[in-house]
Amino acid sequence: MVKIISFMGVDGSGKSTLIQKLKKQFKIKYLHLRPYFFITDKRTIIKNPHKKKNLHSTFVSFVKLIMWLFMYKFFFYINKKKVGKLIIFDRYAHDILIDPIRYKLKLPKHILEKILTFFPEPDLWIILNVNPKIAYKRKKEISFKETSRQTREYLKFAKTKKNSIVIMTNKNLKKSTLILLKYIKKHYGNN
Repeated sequence: MVKIISFMGVDGSGKSTLIQKLKKQFKIKYLHLRPYFFITDKRTIIKNPHKKKNLHSTFVSFVKLIMWLFMYKFFFYINKKKVGKLIIFDRYAHDILIDPIRYKLKLPKHILEKILTFFPEPDLWIILNVNPKIAYKRKKEISFKETSRQTREYLKFAKTKKNSIVIMTNKNLKKSTLILLKYIKKHYGNN
């Protein structure tokens, strides 16, 4: 049966690095944030996700989130029955709770939380925890103050999910990678 894992963490926490290491060990399907079906994935790396703070209207934000909901539901429906597949999400829809400005969404938090309860969830949430000073030194895509705030919010988020693990990525990511590989091999086997 397919296993779906989501990596969550502040910019500079090591998501991309750890995912690249996993690609070498496992046969995986990689997705950034959400699935694409009918249109080409034209996402590019955003160097400064908070520079443009023009948020969508409440209505457009709501429609966008509902479209994502259908994409996730459909994706899970067609992939859950496949055998021996490991799907890795670099960020997940729930990332909106922690950083709505990145996605230009303007919805009250209680509405976001309510809509996200309808989203299918991954089998495992991997929350990368890093000292904000280290994360900010690695990537200066958002301010240090925002990096610190998001770091706290990711840890709070991890506490709300029973199927989450928190991995420290302060030092060399080699140790974090070994911990992660051991955990995935134990729980999900060698695909």
